[in-house]
Amino acid sequence: MRVIIFGSTCSPSCAQFVKNQNAQRFQHQFPRAVEAIVDEHYVDDMLSSVESEAEAIELAENVRFIHAQAGFEIRHWLSNSQHVQATLDTGSNAQKSLNIGNPLATEKILGMWWCTTTDTFTFNVSPRIDRTLLSDETVPTKRQVLRTLMMVYDPLGLIGNFLMYLKILLQEIWRTGVAWDDPIREEQSRKWRIWLDVLPAVATVSVPRCYRSIVPVSKNTLIQLHMFVDASENGFAAVAYLRFQYKNCIECALVGSKTRVAPLRFVSIPKLELQAAVLGAHLASSIEEPHKLKPVQRFFWTDSRDVICWIYSDHRRYSQYVAFRVCELLESTEISEWNWISTKLNVADEATKWQKVPSLEPSSRWFRGPAFLWKAEKDWPMSNTNFGITSEELRVSSLHHFIREPALKFEYFSSWGQLVQRIAYVRRFPLNVRKRLLNQPKMIGPLTYEELVAAEKVIYRLVQLQCFSEEISILNRTEGQSDKIARSIPKNSPLYKLSPMLDTNGILRIHGRIDECEYADEYTKRPILLPKTTYLLPV
Repeated sequence: MRVIIFGSTCSPSCAQFVKNQNAQRFQHQFPRAVEAIVDEHYVDDMLSSVESEAEAIELAENVRFIHAQAGFEIRHWLSNSQHVQATLDTGSNAQKSLNIGNPLATEKILGMWWCTTTDTFTFNVSPRIDRTLLSDETVPTKRQVLRTLMMVYDPLGLIGNFLMYLKILLQEIWRTGVAWDDPIREEQSRKWRIWLDVLPAVATVSVPRCYRSIVPVSKNTLIQLHMFVDASENGFAAVAYLRFQYKNCIECALVGSKTRVAPLRFVSIPKLELQAAVLGAHLASSIEEPHKLKPVQRFFWTDSRDVICWIYSDHRRYSQYVAFRVCELLESTEISEWNWISTKLNVADEATKWQKVPSLEPSSRWFRGPAFLWKAEKDWPMSNTNFGITSEELRVSSLHHFIREPALKFEYFSSWGQLVQRIAYVRRFPLNVRKRLLNQPKMIGPLTYEELVAAEKVIYRLVQLQCFSEEISILNRTEGQSDKIARSIPKNSPLYKLSPMLDTNGILRIHGRIDECEYADEYTKRPILLPKTTYLLPV
């Protein structure tokens, strides 16, 4: 049995330092009570939860004893156990519910309505609300819509799927430019009446305070945190559930949710889905930090394939908007924790789209979690995360290609030998760079015969490309084909009657009947073609 106790002291906020200092004196004698005083006091209220009635009574007595040593009096005890409450002598000074006609004993604890009989959190419509607004005939003003939204206190987001609709409606009213005390327009008034039809059901909401009722907490209990995130053009949301599994016994409980409306300026849905993922990561961190029950595993579920692709790929390939938020996700979560799920199974979808009126019944999946969480892990929907790379928000890469004339002009050299040596040294430089990357020895010293020959071939190719580029292009396309096809060189070309060909080095040569001569070498049978106007006169 999970027992909760609540107490209130008369210490002002200026006495918090004295309260903690006094508690530290009893650290070795009453460690659990000191922890409750230091970490489980909220200004002058104390809220603690233990496993049994005996532990609750012992803790309350020890806390009362420690406070008494500093002159503090703690009173107004409340508990979901009648035995504990009778033992601690709660008295009649507790703040009672103002919800007239409710037979259950509800108390206001830190702003939340707590039913001690059923140990559940409930919601009440504030008596300060203007009852005329609840009628279909009254058209509210923008100020009245905002006041109605603020009267429903829900810090944990237990009914975030219900309040989100009014947040979106309020943003629509804001876009219309209606003044604070002017009636809203007809379209927004129609949506307001839809929300009002669901408002009475808020009084029937009952959320268990304790996350579990059957599964015990032991070293063999598997505790998991499941985060569901979703977004639409109107907003984004994240909802959290704790899953307990002990042997074949499984329980799931709603922890809370966070909802945000979309910015006034247009943002694409994939970006909003990413914002929802960031919101879910923040919510998971805020849940894990204060809870004593630390989850062993975390699961983040989204129905956005783009988000999964962004997380599983190199985020630096995408726009800054995506890259920064994915980097934030990778700092607070692990890639393996993210899973894809279909929209039908994503419970966070209920907080972003009102395709149908949300159910506020305790048995709805918003409060119990999706059905597959109540099953064994092997029965969960398989989440295929191998979606590859998405083109959404991919950073644009442009390649500016231009051709520039070589800075090395042949006219600057007075001899053929100087030109060949300079070209050979230019060719040696990139070769040495590659050798350095491969940890190979560089080529140093005088130029070799092979380097000089290769430099001459480079000079021939450059000169021929400047004058015979069209002919070389045609010969490259017709390489290996018959002579008839290779003779497709234009008739106005100076090479038309010379039967040009490209050798293995890409140099233009002449071939003809002299190829049949057995006594001539290759260079004699197939001389190199050079234009008449070239500056080159090799000797």
